[in-house]
Amino acid sequence: MIRALVMAAGPELEAMEPWLSYLRETKEVETRVIGRPEELADLERADVVVAHDPSGALGGAAEDGIADFLTSGGGLVSLHCTSANWSRGPRLGPLIGGAADRLPAGELVVDVERSDHDITRRSPTSFTVLDSGFTVEDDGGDGAEVLLSTTWRSGRRPLATVRRAGSGRFLHFGLGGAASTFQSPSVQDLLYRGVRHAAGRSEGSPVGVGLVGFGAIGPEHLSAISAVPGLSVAAVADHSPERLRAAISLAPEAAPADDLKDLLENPAVGAVVISTPPNTHFALARRALQAGRHVIVEKPFCLTVSEADQLLEAATATQRTLTVYQSRRWDPDFMALRELVETGQLGRVFHLEAFVGGFEHPCHFWHSDSSVSGGVIFDWGAHYLDWILQLLPGRVVEVSASSQKLIWLDVTNEDHFVLRMTFEDGASAEFIHSDIAAARKPKWYVLGTEGAALGLWREESRLVATPTGVSEVQVPVADLPCELHLLRPGPAGRSHDQRVALPTAAPQAFYRNLAGHLLAREPLAVTPEAARRNIAIMEAAMRAASGGPQRVRI
Repeated sequence: MIRALVMAAGPELEAMEPWLSYLRETKEVETRVIGRPEELADLERADVVVAHDPSGALGGAAEDGIADFLTSGGGLVSLHCTSANWSRGPRLGPLIGGAADRLPAGELVVDVERSDHDITRRSPTSFTVLDSGFTVEDDGGDGAEVLLSTTWRSGRRPLATVRRAGSGRFLHFGLGGAASTFQSPSVQDLLYRGVRHAAGRSEGSPVGVGLVGFGAIGPEHLSAISAVPGLSVAAVADHSPERLRAAISLAPEAAPADDLKDLLENPAVGAVVISTPPNTHFALARRALQAGRHVIVEKPFCLTVSEADQLLEAATATQRTLTVYQSRRWDPDFMALRELVETGQLGRVFHLEAFVGGFEHPCHFWHSDSSVSGGVIFDWGAHYLDWILQLLPGRVVEVSASSQKLIWLDVTNEDHFVLRMTFEDGASAEFIHSDIAAARKPKWYVLGTEGAALGLWREESRLVATPTGVSEVQVPVADLPCELHLLRPGPAGRSHDQRVALPTAAPQAFYRNLAGHLLAREPLAVTPEAARRNIAIMEAAMRAASGGPQRVRI
């Protein structure tokens, strides 16, 4: 456990709360907050000091306390203007470097200068904040390493640097003047890693990953894992020799395996991806957990709450990480909608509708066989429920559902499924998956007390090279980000309609988070408890479709 002493008060401490909450979630950092410089005189119970101090130079016993702390091997993380203030002291100045210069508040594009450092490894190559910044001079001669920089008036200015300070470590992080900065996932990750670095902690050893099943989604897993520092594809198992050859051609360093048993005998495999049909997820995941491997399960997690509970118990008993590949949490349109909700731009959300589908024959693979898939609600529903329950995280108290089997009689999945949820606070949500909808509803229809969000389907075609030339191919609408609109009430019953800019897609976001969790205990984005909740609601929906509304507490 890293003991972090946080020096901040007033608006600075309030702004830092989202990040302090993040630290608590890691269960790796114990924080103690102080508000007065004189409390820095005694640092025996700290490994790292995190300071956000706009009050000026320290001086006296406080400066001596920090200087002695660094000299004897402690760590210091300086936020925003702290370096500019504290470097004026006669003892701290030589230890933490020269004074910092202030950049006025505005949009700052922050670029990663070193992607091989523990602090910045797996971070986005750049991110944007609305903040003021404090940069430090980089003369290359004081032993400082520049981790982050920004462009200012045609020049590059360092925003984050690390250096030795006596026997200790010092991180200058020149952002944090705006509260929104501490809400940024990129900043939260960076600062947590900065605390670890200042405390002398290093990442764990890289993890070899074994893929079980190499079907249509297999190449996506393989390419993402291969692109993330700290992870590598160590083995692939598949019953099909053809699919196995295809996997090894993409990852020649991976060992081929006939089945899960063969793969688990490989000591290079520390984590296992279960990418097989849903009705096999439970048995394969349990075997991998019992063999002491971390486990990543394709969605849906499993098919029953009983199976989910047994997997959670196995993960707890073996102290292994268990998660579900909910990669669409990072879809740009959902990320934009989530920001609208979480920042209160819609007010309190009280009604939500979501839709996916069209009028088209379902695929002929196992996705359409209810004995294997669990039913149509377990397909796209696994994604949509994961989305809905992040937008409306309150307790679900009633689930009702209805289904239709009218057209596609050659498959066993339902043609049309409607799931409705009522939440404890009175909010309601509806999800429809339909393969017999000649007219599509919007992807999203979200109502709040101060506005609404509307997600409209887009259509797009792409040119694809073929042996005979170039063909125009229609992209499935469900694979495209929707066109998102924010509507606010206006005069005379009219609404102001604003199209919402979508963020840039985050490459390999799921596996970057997983690697950070396995190697540095960063909070896991997709927890097994959240995945279990999805299964509980889908199981209740299947009962409701035949037996009527279900009273629940999920």
